[in-house]
Amino acid sequence: MSIMTEIVNLALRDGSRVYEDVDLDQLTPRARTVAEVIARTTLRTPVSILLRSDRGEMQSWRGWDGYPVNSPVTPLLWLENAARRIPMGWHVYGVGIDHPVPSVDAGADDTRLSRYAAITYMQRRGSNINPAAWDTLCGTGHLPEPDRYVNNRPQWRPAAIDAYLTRPRDLWTVSQIATYLGYQGDPSSAASSARRQLGRWGFTAEGRAPGRGGESLYPADQIIAAHTHRPGKGNRTPR
Repeated sequence: MSIMTEIVNLALRDGSRVYEDVDLDQLTPRARTVAEVIARTTLRTPVSILLRSDRGEMQSWRGWDGYPVNSPVTPLLWLENAARRIPMGWHVYGVGIDHPVPSVDAGADDTRLSRYAAITYMQRRGSNINPAAWDTLCGTGHLPEPDRYVNNRPQWRPAAIDAYLTRPRDLWTVSQIATYLGYQGDPSSAASSARRQLGRWGFTAEGRAPGRGGESLYPADQIIAAHTHRPGKGNRTPR
């Protein structure tokens, strides 16, 4: 028995009328809704579409990335990237209010986050994580494990990110960090060395110690993870 696949023919590239086949079954649910809605436009190209929020609100959206004609990015990958650009809390609904795409509910349930979306999600919830800090901590085992990979790119469930944000953790002052990292000399010089290392890692403070002139505070577990896995010197045993 042959397996039926659903193919749509789309013109996704900038200023082009070159149509390319896309197998919907190869897309994640969220990206599938992007392909479905584009397939329902007049010329089957990226134009304004209708999004629905988790609260049932509607808004038009046209935040597509560029897609040069000579780009080596495949249509499948472009659609996956486009799906993760849709604002958090919103999902593809259709071309118009009366014409939802077939996979609208499955797309709404696919809330996994790309690297960029995960960092944005964390920052909006008060985390000190930024792209540089994220890259420092990648491969240390400190960050949440991805839920899946799409075209070799990791994606995370919001619940895993929430668990990371609410983890029990100690906060260290710059002076404590300097001691942990082994910087010696007078306290001011050691603290300056620690700040430079924190800057190289991309770490920013998560708060300040109480009192006038209180030092900046940093999550201790991030410091330990980054120091233990510093490149070129082998894994280190935390002090």
